[in-house]
Amino acid sequence: MTRRPTGRATRQILSGSQLTPPGETIGGQSTHGKPNSFAFGYLITLAVLVVATALVWALWGMPAASAVLLALSVALIASWLVL
Repeated sequence: MTRRPTGRATRQILSGSQLTPPGETIGGQSTHGKPNSFAFGYLITLAVLVVATALVWALWGMPAASAVLLALSVALIASWLVL
């Protein structure tokens, strides 16, 4: 039985089948079929509010869109506290 020389680093070579993907990806979707993260869902909600504000403003003008803008601003302020 031989001993390894001291001070030499050992390397471990992994094959592709031994590597596992990360649990959380950039898009917020889990690679194991789990539901989306809370932050990703919050981002989608904010995007829907922006689109809804633009549509309401285009159809009925700024006075009608101000209610949706208020909801959007509250959601943006809440994101500082929640996220």
